[in-house]
Amino acid sequence: MVLGFFALCGSALLLAIVAASAGAADELPMRKPGYWENKGRMDKMPAAARSSIWHECVNAASEKKLGLTGDVAKKMCPKINVQRTGNGYVVDTECIIGNNSIAQHMEITGSFESATTVKTSEATTEAKWLGACPADWKAGDQDLPGMPGRKVDRMDLTGD
Repeated sequence: MVLGFFALCGSALLLAIVAASAGAADELPMRKPGYWENKGRMDKMPAAARSSIWHECVNAASEKKLGLTGDVAKKMCPKINVQRTGNGYVVDTECIIGNNSIAQHMEITGSFESATTVKTSEATTEAKWLGACPADWKAGDQDLPGMPGRKVDRMDLTGD
């Protein structure tokens, strides 16, 4: 469950950030293409499960599909509202996961070119651009939280 949450945070929360859904007041900038390191922290979890680090390779196509307001998020979240603030963005979502409706309020600050921070009531995720993707990585690849070296091609997992 924790790994799933961080994977969702890492991709959806985080910090993979593209054009907002129809009807939203503002749009999120797209993250700089390349290799991003994500550090997630859930302060309310037991110490052993509190933090996680994972990496992902992004480009415009992966951001459009997997980003916070990308195609996959739009299928799961009938309501996505993006508002620009003085120092970043506020994103409010209502998503359907299984039989549950989950509302999430996120505050995003930083530069989509170099580093962002996403805060929710449950977690904080900091993402940092590290440079070009490793030679054996392609856009959409992500290593699993807590399992460095186990790369997953998320573009293929979405079924589109």
